[in-house]
Amino acid sequence: MDVSIKNNRQTDSLIQPYQENLAKEMNEVLVIAAEEFPIEKGKAQTKLGNLVADLSHLAGINLYNTKNSQNIFMCLLNIGGLRTSLPKGEITRGKIFELMPFENELVVVTISDEKLDELFNYLGKYPQPISGFFGVSYGEKDYKLFIDTEADFDRDSTTITHEGYKILTTDYLANGGDDMSFFLNPIAYETVGIKLRDAIIQYCIQENTNGKQLVGKLDGRISFE
Repeated sequence: MDVSIKNNRQTDSLIQPYQENLAKEMNEVLVIAAEEFPIEKGKAQTKLGNLVADLSHLAGINLYNTKNSQNIFMCLLNIGGLRTSLPKGEITRGKIFELMPFENELVVVTISDEKLDELFNYLGKYPQPISGFFGVSYGEKDYKLFIDTEADFDRDSTTITHEGYKILTTDYLANGGDDMSFFLNPIAYETVGIKLRDAIIQYCIQENTNGKQLVGKLDGRISFE
């Protein structure tokens, strides 16, 4: 009994410095949120989903476009992958780890026009976070893409269709996660070089450095008539 207690104390003394450093790192405040970003599953769009999709698209553009001339068409994520709400006030590094506890990598998947139709038909049944470059409105039988809720969206003016559409997503979804089978057997699959969690952390730090707070956005990027 005495030997066991002694060994446990020795182990604790070795681990303690690492625990203290980890706690200090996780408690670091990255940015201030001007409002709460709650998890709201089942909604056409949420402030949390919009935030993460938009910042991911921005990170993808900054990293991917340094190596490629063709822009990323959109970002598609899954609301189920975001595991907690973000509170109003201080956002710590630990809170981002709670939000995204998985080691998901951002990747670019190039899909055909036919697969893109499958993607939008999927979103009509199971709305998920998408980046806000454009919106999609669903009627009884079909969907319509638009920009700024006014002009019709012209696919040919924004991408080269015969080369496919480049969609930023996570490796989990690119491999068919959450029944996103339209990503399987793509024209191309490319890594971006950053984990989703790290993209969120970098965005928070950058916003704080620029003197900005996290502000929510609901802009009708997915809507139903």
